[in-house]
Amino acid sequence: MSNDDQADDQRRDAQGAPEQPPAQGAQDAAGPAQGAPDAPAPAQGAPGTPPTAQGAPDAAPPYPTYPGQQPPQYQPPQYQQPAYQQPPAPQQPYGQQQPHPGYPQANQPQQPYGQQRHPGYPQTNQPQQPYGQQQPHPGYPQASGQGNGPQGPQGPQGPQPPRKRLGTGAIVGIILGGVALLLVIVIVIAVVLVNQFAGSAGSDPGAGGSGGDAGDSPSVVVTDYLTAVSEGDAETALSLISDEPEDDTLLTGHVLAASAELGAITDITILNEVTDNGSSIVTTSYSIGGSSVDTEFSVLDYDDDGVWEINGGLAYLPLGQFDGLDVTVNGQPAEGDDLQVFPGTYELATPLPNFTIAGTPTVVVTDPYSTADFSDTTAELSEAGLAQFRSLVRAAVDACVASTSLVAGCGLDLQPTLDDGTQLTDGTIKRTLPADTITTLDSLEATLSYDNPTLAQGDYVGSIDVEAPCTQNGQTGVCSLLFGPSLGTPSVDMAAENPTVLWD
Repeated sequence: MSNDDQADDQRRDAQGAPEQPPAQGAQDAAGPAQGAPDAPAPAQGAPGTPPTAQGAPDAAPPYPTYPGQQPPQYQPPQYQQPAYQQPPAPQQPYGQQQPHPGYPQANQPQQPYGQQRHPGYPQTNQPQQPYGQQQPHPGYPQASGQGNGPQGPQGPQGPQPPRKRLGTGAIVGIILGGVALLLVIVIVIAVVLVNQFAGSAGSDPGAGGSGGDAGDSPSVVVTDYLTAVSEGDAETALSLISDEPEDDTLLTGHVLAASAELGAITDITILNEVTDNGSSIVTTSYSIGGSSVDTEFSVLDYDDDGVWEINGGLAYLPLGQFDGLDVTVNGQPAEGDDLQVFPGTYELATPLPNFTIAGTPTVVVTDPYSTADFSDTTAELSEAGLAQFRSLVRAAVDACVASTSLVAGCGLDLQPTLDDGTQLTDGTIKRTLPADTITTLDSLEATLSYDNPTLAQGDYVGSIDVEAPCTQNGQTGVCSLLFGPSLGTPSVDMAAENPTVLWD
C-alpha cells in the first residue's frame, strides 16, 4: 500500500471515528462544542442554572491533519464537580422587574405541566399538596391558619412588598386620641354625678319655693301640697310651689286652719300624670266640705335637677266690691282687690256694726289658677245699720218739712216767683207730709252702692203738701201748690263718723 493510500485510510478513520463524549463534569462546565446545533440559551438570571465554572477550558479546537500523521486524540481534563452554590442574582437594570421563581424564562424549554421544579417546592418523588392549596413562597414564612383558596399567578410585577408599618408619629397620634377620648368620657361622668349630688343637696323642703325632694315624682309633690293645705301647714305648702306669691296676707296657717274647720280637703287621689321634657300635668280629685273636685296641677322641673315644683297652685279672691267695709277672710283682715289663697273654704265678714256680708259669705275655692265666684255674695246694711239709716232720713225730712223758708233742703226748695207768675213770700211757706209719704219713710229700704260699698241708698220717698200766701195779677191770697217739690232718694255713708243724708 502506498503512502498516499495509507494517509487516505487514516483520514477516513479519523473522520469516521465517533466522538468521545466528554466527562460529566467537563460537559457541565464546558461551553457548547463548535458546530453543534444551538441550544436554547438560559435566560439571564434564571434560578437553578449554574454559570460556567471559572477557568474551564473551551472545547478542543480541531487540529489540521497532515499526510502520514495521526491527529492526537483530545482528552478532556477531568474536574471534580464542585458542590452547587446558589449564585447571587445578577443586578437588573433600574425599573426592570425581577423574574418570578418557578416561572419559565424566555428561550428556555418548558417542562410539562406539573413537572416544573420551583426552588423550595417538593420534587416529583415527593407527595404533592392537594390541588388548590396555596404553596409556600420561597423566602416568606407560611402564615398559620391562612386560607388556602386558589391563588392566581401574581403577574409580571412579581410578589407584593411587605406592608409598611405605621410611623412613630401616627402611633403617637393614635395614643393621644385615645387618651383624649378617655378624658372626655371621665369628665362627662363626673358632671353627671356632680349634678345629681347638687340636686340632692339643694332639695330642702322647708325652704320657700324649693320644691319637693329630689327624685319625688310630680304626683308625690301634688299629694304633699294638698295634704299640707288640708292640715293647715302653710309653710310646707308654700315650699312646694315654684313662684313667690304676690301677696301672702291670706297664705297663713291661721287662715288654713279656719278653712279646714269650714270645709277640709279630704280624699286626695291622683288620677293621672302626663310628664314630658320637664313638664307634667297631674290630674287629681279630692273633696272640700263634702263637694267633689276634679282638677289639674301643672308641675315643672325648671332646672332639670329632679326637683319638681307646682307652677302657681294658688287662686284669687276678688275683694274689690267690699272695699271700705274692713272685710275679713277667715278672721284675717284683708285689704286689696285680688288676694291669693290656697284651695279651700273661705268666709268673708266685716267688723263694722252697720254692715254685713249677705248672700253667700262662705265661698269654696275648688282648684288653683281660678278666681272665687262672689256673684251671690253681697254687702248689706245690718239691721242696726238699716234702722239707723231710716232714722237719719226721717230726721232730715222732718227738719226740711218744718222749715218755712223758700230754701228748706231735702229737695223741697221753692222759687220766689213760680212759672205762672205767682209770687211767694219767704218765711210764709207751710209744708206737710201726706200719709203715703209717711208710710214710705217708715218702711224705707236701703241698698249699698256698688261703687262705694259703705254708701246706703234709699228708695224714692214721695211728694209733700205746700201752702203759702201768694200774689197773682195784683190779687193776694193763700195758694196751694199742686205740683210742688217732693222728697227724692236719700243716701247716707253709713261708715262715716258723722253720717249725713244726701238727696238726689
